[in-house]
Amino acid sequence: MIRPRGGTLKNVDTISGGTYAPTTGSFIIEVAGGPIEIEIGKYGDSDGITQFSDSFAPVSLKKDGSPVGNMTGVEVDENGNVYAFFDTGISRRIFQVPLIDLPNPNGLGAQDKQTYLASPESGTFFLWDAGDGPTGDVVSYALEESATDVAQELTSMIQTQRAYSSNAKVIQTVDEMLQETTNIIR
Repeated sequence: MIRPRGGTLKNVDTISGGTYAPTTGSFIIEVAGGPIEIEIGKYGDSDGITQFSDSFAPVSLKKDGSPVGNMTGVEVDENGNVYAFFDTGISRRIFQVPLIDLPNPNGLGAQDKQTYLASPESGTFFLWDAGDGPTGDVVSYALEESATDVAQELTSMIQTQRAYSSNAKVIQTVDEMLQETTNIIR
């Protein structure tokens, strides 16, 4: 077949282990099992290897992938796996959120916007998959409970209130004693 715009071999550079035979249009490569002959075409001949060709027309198509889709949602399961859902009906695991364990969580350095940074006081952190080790599970669509012990805080508040009342009573008694002392002197 003759190509309308040409496209023929102009030159062939030889590589290690092979030679080009311009009379036959073959490239011969010497290998351990014997020579391999590859026909690439003759110089100036339009039926050899070229960079031009006919318009692309595949004989058959075989799909082995997924159709293109738009992501419609994301969910996280109790193991920290993040799943993406697509409008094609396909869901795919795209990430697993690691959970961190520290020897001393109170040694974390406070940063902006309720974030923390590991420090020498907190120790080296360890990454765990949710459900493994000492870190627990991931609970989606839930608010975390406060880490404050309400009973302990109420007890401390009552103790502080009573200490304040006692101190106020002592100050009141001292004030009354000073007034009586002042009245005796007059």
